[in-house]
Amino acid sequence: MKNLLLIISAFLILNSCVVNSCDEPVLGCMDQKAINYNNQADYDNNSCDYSSDIVFYMDPNAAFLLGSNNVQSIKFYVNGTMVGSQYNNGGFIGQLEAPNCFDEYFTTATLYWSITSSSTFEWEAVDETGFLWFNSGHQTFPNECLSIQLTAKKIQEFQQNN
Repeated sequence: MKNLLLIISAFLILNSCVVNSCDEPVLGCMDQKAINYNNQADYDNNSCDYSSDIVFYMDPNAAFLLGSNNVQSIKFYVNGTMVGSQYNNGGFIGQLEAPNCFDEYFTTATLYWSITSSSTFEWEAVDETGFLWFNSGHQTFPNECLSIQLTAKKIQEFQQNN
């Protein structure tokens, strides 16, 4: 009787695993915009990680304003971390149209965050003496190339108000 019960139990377990699969459900990020998207996931476990690129550039008037104030370099900070510099080599490079991310003449940073599908960040433009010319906050979204233009108007308004 014990053998029969053991055989029936083994058959039921084997049958349920073979027919119904005994695989554990796969947990992971199910947002296709995330850098760690898991297409095998059965359940979203809120582990999604995101990134976007941010390119900083100046308009011609900001380039002239900084140069005429004898600024030799502008460092860009994102959330308190320096991400790159632009230099006054006979004048800063200024342009009206947004450059592509990773354009060699401008400063690009990659921002990483988790869980939420957007991120807010603070950025600053600081010269070689540590003088703060401008700061602001922005919001970015996954896989975006966000272009941020530093203009003479923004600099002047910031300087008047701070």
